[in-house]
Amino acid sequence: MRAATTARARAAPPRPRYLSIARELRGAIAAGRYALGAQLPTEHALCRRLKVSRHTIREAIRVLAAEGLVRRRPRAGTVVAALPDETRYSHGITSLRDLFQYALTTDFEYLYIGRIGLAKALARALHAKPGEEWIFAVALRREAPGGKPFGVTRLYLNPALKGIERRLRGAKGPVYALIEREFGIRIERVEQTISAIALEAEDAAHLGVAAGAPGLAIRRRYFDERGRVLEFADNVHPASRYAYRIELRR
Repeated sequence: MRAATTARARAAPPRPRYLSIARELRGAIAAGRYALGAQLPTEHALCRRLKVSRHTIREAIRVLAAEGLVRRRPRAGTVVAALPDETRYSHGITSLRDLFQYALTTDFEYLYIGRIGLAKALARALHAKPGEEWIFAVALRREAPGGKPFGVTRLYLNPALKGIERRLRGAKGPVYALIEREFGIRIERVEQTISAIALEAEDAAHLGVAAGAPGLAIRRRYFDERGRVLEFADNVHPASRYAYRIELRR
């Protein structure tokens, strides 16, 4: 078992440089080097100091902005908007690329992977037959390993993805990318719905909050080019620990 773990560790891809820089800047904010409301160094200054490209610095800043720690202000640069120990996890998304980054910068722990028969309402939503068996998984989402979970995810995967169960544990990145890579299937579109909920007892226990506490449900259906639903992700978050950010531009 130890040899297998070591082999997997050796095979793991190196951490992207922008994520390391984001972690370094996050630590500097937590340590008080950049106070609340203070400006971060300019992109040019960070590029020169860290010997990386401007693109790398921008990606690192995007990570911090998605967490709600910094904000870009016209003519004021990038300023510290919150401290790491007081912010909710803030997730912003404008494309599948943002989902990919979200999966890379957070920790995903599977609690269960198996199969489930679909109830009528769920089968209708997945364009499937009632009672049809789909691959099913339950996982917790954290900012970092060992941290407080800020989300519970229930995954429903099309039975056409035979054998994906063995690939889920230890896989890095979003499940849709795993599907594309391992099965050669292109995800053509994603439909998302967001609704306010009261957290049920089981989810509340996983998240360490009171049953009935306010929460946010974010449900995504992933379609292939043939219009099949390949993945349905039912994500539940406590309102006290998660924010969803949408930026619209003209």
